[in-house]
Amino acid sequence: MRDSYPSPVVVIVAASALTGVVGCVTIDPPDPISTDVRYVAFGDSTTAGPSDRDYPDILREKLGVSTTAFANEGHGGETSEEGLERLTALIQRDAYPNADVLLYWEGGNDINDFIAGHDPLLLSSPEDDDYPLTDELTAELEQIQANIEAAIEAGRNAGMRVYAATYYLIPEEFDTCEALLLDIILPGQASNANGYVRLLNERIRSAVLNTWANLIDVETLDETLRGDSDNYENCNHLSAEGNEIVADLFAQYVP
Repeated sequence: MRDSYPSPVVVIVAASALTGVVGCVTIDPPDPISTDVRYVAFGDSTTAGPSDRDYPDILREKLGVSTTAFANEGHGGETSEEGLERLTALIQRDAYPNADVLLYWEGGNDINDFIAGHDPLLLSSPEDDDYPLTDELTAELEQIQANIEAAIEAGRNAGMRVYAATYYLIPEEFDTCEALLLDIILPGQASNANGYVRLLNERIRSAVLNTWANLIDVETLDETLRGDSDNYENCNHLSAEGNEIVADLFAQYVP
């Protein structure tokens, strides 16, 4: 990675929202080193799909760079720990030697795992005073924050400028959700899920503050995103329209 910045280069790390399909992610065989790539989308299903047009595609167009300047490293179901391992491997290989900015968006699948293991029906809100799993959730959030900070530091040590994004909230009027066992999510469940989103976002903001990174606060788009159901592909993924809104926000900060 270069120490100087003659031209802006972005590495994007993203994640799925909080009720997405949880799965095991393996690291693929190394791709050839690419000296053309200046922007790398790295993360899970928020980067990889399922929308026809994901925000890295739209962001590339808004920045006016060629397709060869962007690499989509999205892996569905990836946790922050898995992402840290994969990001570290890419940096050690110097797979994208001309990338010098990291846009990081990860942590949602860690919460997916926590919900699946502790409250799969989303019966409790973590924001309630009588929430029964405070200690367990606090430990999980602390580990997520530690992974995020380690990823930011890995990017910075590789000579990259680092940005990190918070998550969007999920709609609370949806009655279908492919990610859940029964393919439905009730308004109360969605409200409880958003409690987890907000707590995760607090940890992302703290990680950014602790590491002197730059914040892309996607949660601030809540009124716009949840104001139109067409902005969502399903209960926890954005549609092309939603990704356009998110890409607009990224474009305000990415040089």
